[in-house]
Amino acid sequence: MPRVSTQDIDHAISNPPPKSEHSFPGGLKTGLIVTDVLVAGSGPIAAAYARTIIDKHPTASVLMVEIGSQDNPIIGAHHKNSIKYQKDIDTFVHVINGALQPVSVSPADTYIPTLGGNSWQPSPQDVLIFQNSNPNQRREVNLKSSAVTRTVGGMATHWTCACPTPHTEELVNNPIPKAELVPLFERGKKLLNVHPDQYDGSIRHEVVKSTLKTALGKRDVENLPLAVERRKDNPAYVTWSGPNTVLGDVVKNKRFNLWSEARVTKVIERGGMAKAVLVRDLATDKDVIVLVKSVVIACGAVGTPQVLANSGIHPQALGRYLCEQSIAFCQIVLKRDIVEDIEHNPKFADKVAAHYAKYPTDPLPIPFDEPEPQVTIPYSHEHPWHTQIHRDAFSYGGVGPRADSRVVVDLRWFGRQEINEDNLVFFGERHGLTGEWTPGVTDSYGMPQATFEVTRSRVDHETDHKMMNDMTDVANALGGYLPGSEPQFMEPGLALHITGTTRIGTDPATSVADPSSMVHGYKNIWVGGNGCIPDSTACNPTLTSVAIALKGADFLVEYLKTLKLEV
Repeated sequence: MPRVSTQDIDHAISNPPPKSEHSFPGGLKTGLIVTDVLVAGSGPIAAAYARTIIDKHPTASVLMVEIGSQDNPIIGAHHKNSIKYQKDIDTFVHVINGALQPVSVSPADTYIPTLGGNSWQPSPQDVLIFQNSNPNQRREVNLKSSAVTRTVGGMATHWTCACPTPHTEELVNNPIPKAELVPLFERGKKLLNVHPDQYDGSIRHEVVKSTLKTALGKRDVENLPLAVERRKDNPAYVTWSGPNTVLGDVVKNKRFNLWSEARVTKVIERGGMAKAVLVRDLATDKDVIVLVKSVVIACGAVGTPQVLANSGIHPQALGRYLCEQSIAFCQIVLKRDIVEDIEHNPKFADKVAAHYAKYPTDPLPIPFDEPEPQVTIPYSHEHPWHTQIHRDAFSYGGVGPRADSRVVVDLRWFGRQEINEDNLVFFGERHGLTGEWTPGVTDSYGMPQATFEVTRSRVDHETDHKMMNDMTDVANALGGYLPGSEPQFMEPGLALHITGTTRIGTDPATSVADPSSMVHGYKNIWVGGNGCIPDSTACNPTLTSVAIALKGADFLVEYLKTLKLEV
């Protein structure tokens, strides 16, 4: 397939055609598209930019480009809104596992001592290369379980929707003044449709919360803030927020377009200004030039620095200061006396009686459709970690037939990581981007291969130990460990909460973008996502990333108002 040359790009930039004649999708035929803003990515941060631009600018056009396919008829909808997953949460584990694609796979140990001597196997000096593995990735510094979701909506098509507001200790380096940041958080909560009370009244939720309040004394025990709303037509089910929630009616606006299964290859800049973006249509394997007035790269904490690096935009801090959370995990089965007390609690009498009237042989006094617990013990200086005490689907922790899920509770404790400039993700050498996989050079989509060099400090290990002890203390107050889900630390990267790789700040030497998320040294390139967070955090990062993005989007709108845009 012939590729776009530098001369082709320069000619398009020097002779821009009218937007009306080369908008999406018509421009695909000519290989040239014109838009005011290109937003790379389709998760909640990309959606926040698109929504703000369309809402606040009267004429600006937005082209959202996503490398994955649209797997739901509703753009960016959460897959867990399907009734079948709300009826059986453990089946959603398979959805998550199917959606996640690993970032960097270390070479495998291919020595098979029991293999027949006449069978082929590599020599001890050889490294066997499997499809999409990374021969440059050292195991001991890898975030082995770090993964991405390539689909319209990204990882927000299967996220937990937990949206806690970070503690002040998780906002030490954020350059946005507190007086400005607080209302940004509130805007973010509204955009994500965050509620703290959608599980109030649930037997399972109430008994877990009350048990912990009694057991923990002065420590706060609260509802976990979630981007979710209980359905009014059938309160047995809920609607989980996805990027579709953030986008709202923007998808109906003729100034907004979504281009799926298209790879944002690189930003073309001239004199510190983004002039165009080179995009590969994956279906046709054809390169398309997109002329732009501004660009937002919101492809995740790995994908965003990947695009910048491939564009030759390489601030000193790009990919550095990487932080990822540790996870301590276990599952418990509620104590017998906790379960037995449900039947005698007048608060639950009507529900229990109705359940037994319908299912007289059920040994549990808990209705089958009773919502799960969603509880948290907030981060504090004395206990510097985030907690989730609930029953949810992750890529691990499915209960299956081992126990009745109604009495199983998941405990997940998330720990911070000390900020270290040398914890980083770097990318394979620059190349011609043929679209083919080259071991250690490109990933499966033909972009520069991401390679991790991340270690936890001694302080991190000591804090993790205390965190594990705290989790087991809380677990023991609730019940006994479910066999196979005893207390354990999960593999590095499994939190999927990488931050810092495109961090915002005021110093170009230690940050990638300014407080408005505009890349240092460039006038019209913005970054968005968890990578923008400059702090070590324990809480789920989405709300913080959306708050940062809203400030960036406001600034971008003001920038567009200084330009004369074609209507």
